[in-house]
Amino acid sequence: MNGYGNSVFLRTAWEVSGGVSPVNTVAPAITGTAQEGQIVTCSTGTWTGTPTITFAYQWKRNGSNIGSATNSTYALVTADVSQSITCQVTATNGVGSASATSNTITPIAAVDPDAQAFITAAAITNPTQKAAINTLVVDLKGYNVWSKMKAIYPFVTDKIVEADIKSQMKFNLKDPRDLDVAYRLFWNGGGSWSANGYTPNGINGWANTYLVSQGTLGLNSTSFGVYSRTNTNTLAPAIGNVTGGVTGECSLWLNFGNAAYLRVNSSILSNIANFDSRGLFIANRVNSTQVQLQIRGTQTTFANVSQNLYTQPFQLGGVNPNNFDNKQLAFGFIGDGLTSQNMTDLNTAVIAFQTTLSRQV
Repeated sequence: MNGYGNSVFLRTAWEVSGGVSPVNTVAPAITGTAQEGQIVTCSTGTWTGTPTITFAYQWKRNGSNIGSATNSTYALVTADVSQSITCQVTATNGVGSASATSNTITPIAAVDPDAQAFITAAAITNPTQKAAINTLVVDLKGYNVWSKMKAIYPFVTDKIVEADIKSQMKFNLKDPRDLDVAYRLFWNGGGSWSANGYTPNGINGWANTYLVSQGTLGLNSTSFGVYSRTNTNTLAPAIGNVTGGVTGECSLWLNFGNAAYLRVNSSILSNIANFDSRGLFIANRVNSTQVQLQIRGTQTTFANVSQNLYTQPFQLGGVNPNNFDNKQLAFGFIGDGLTSQNMTDLNTAVIAFQTTLSRQV
């Protein structure tokens, strides 16, 4: 042993191997669309160690191996929806092996069932519009906003003839049955309908939602709003159930005399300076003594006492019989009261929706 014990043999073994075991310096990464049916890819990450390293892959669902999913790519299946998917990469060289785990993805369904129900009812065939609706539904659910909505009007169409557009745009995303009790829209008077939305004529055009505050919404928990694509200064609300300071009124003016006004279950009027009626406007009752107005993501809180729930249905594009608006509406909603974060998230989701449809302003 020449007085060196076993050290000479250990050193010789290390030298013969020609290097050191692999060490991960940058974790593997999964890229691609995290949706059922899509193929995602796992990178090797970055490693040190010599000689040449070879790589092996193992995809995992909630930490458990997925059968024979041992390639760098993986096709997401139904069982992966809403689960935690990762990829483990094992690097091996002549000295040894080491493993590193990728980021986690949580795949969504190929098409959300609620989105599909709307797509089917409205007979939407355009792939971009179908994807926009699906993403909107998935986003609203992820933001915990979907459950608070009673009616959502996305004003999507892939038709050309105006009569067909009107028929397609009437459906409520939350309940796309062709029934009054499902809050589908009934068009009254004049206006125009296009891929960019619904534009009442400012004279006698409006849409009846059939949604009545009393029995549907909470006295101290109500929200409603619209996304407008045009900047006009008019004295009519873009959405509401009555005007004139009636006890229990709900109404939202986007730009009247360069100010935005709102009433939520009250005759008390709140307002703030506003010179642009474009973007998403949200009226929201926070509690019995406060209301909020969000304009393009900026929120203002007002002291405002709730009084009553009104018995007339909400209308879009003005309030019958003599308060008609002329703004092009590309989205509308009515629902329960929202938190400040809900309103911020709703604005984010709607902007993403409009951007996908190339009608963001």
